[in-house]
Amino acid sequence: MTISTEERLERVERLVETNSQAIARLTQQQGEILDRIDRLSGDTQKLSERVEKLSGDVEKLTFKFDTAQTIGERLERLATSLIAGATISIIAGVILVLLREGSR
Repeated sequence: MTISTEERLERVERLVETNSQAIARLTQQQGEILDRIDRLSGDTQKLSERVEKLSGDVEKLTFKFDTAQTIGERLERLATSLIAGATISIIAGVILVLLREGSR
């Protein structure tokens, strides 16, 4: 069973054809992968921009929160001062009423 030269050439041609098809598929897959990488790079860039924007928004909210907290503390001190002033006024009024009643 010797293989003739013609049969060998046919086998080589089939192998070359099979390899060429495999190379074409791999080349196509490589192109698809490169396209996906490009899309992912674009998506990554967009996400980076959104993260930067969100970071700015967080900084603004932090500033607003700190400001609101400071205002709340000031309002609390003001309310305490008003209550203390009102209490002193009531005590002074009671003392004045007692002094008037005592002088009669």
